[in-house]
Amino acid sequence: LRSAVLQIRGNKVLLGADEASVKTGVILRLFHILGWNPFDVSEVTPEYAVGGRRVDFALRVSSTNKAFVEVKRPSEDLGEHQEQLLDYAFKEGVKLAVLTNGFTWWLYLALSEGSWEQRRFYGLELLEQDPDDVAKRFEDFLSKERVVSGEAVKSAEQIHRSKQTKTILHDS
Repeated sequence: LRSAVLQIRGNKVLLGADEASVKTGVILRLFHILGWNPFDVSEVTPEYAVGGRRVDFALRVSSTNKAFVEVKRPSEDLGEHQEQLLDYAFKEGVKLAVLTNGFTWWLYLALSEGSWEQRRFYGLELLEQDPDDVAKRFEDFLSKERVVSGEAVKSAEQIHRSKQTKTILHDS
């Protein structure tokens, strides 16, 4: 996983890529390394329909959506797509949601209270953060094993609570 992160970081062509190239060159590659089978559309479902619209990927276990992943091209402002992604997740009761351009990854607890930013529990920057830390966080939150066991959501909830507590303490 660390090696893949370093290779993605080093591939400057991806910085100017379109959304489809990011999906193929980054997202599906990482899904595979994280234990998901990108060739099994019942597990990694592309263009999953939600109320007449589509989320780029649904990560599914036994026909149950466990995470939604919305992908944009690297030049797009992710902030403009938070509402769309969280609306998809809320409508389907999906706890874990990810918004990414392949290099920036925003992870959300979609069903928690608060604004979109308050629901974001973690952010990853592949170009800036330590590759070991990036790999560990991908494992923590998106590995199939941890998503299936529920540990990914538990870890996310702990980070989210800690973040909320810090905000409350800072504001008082």
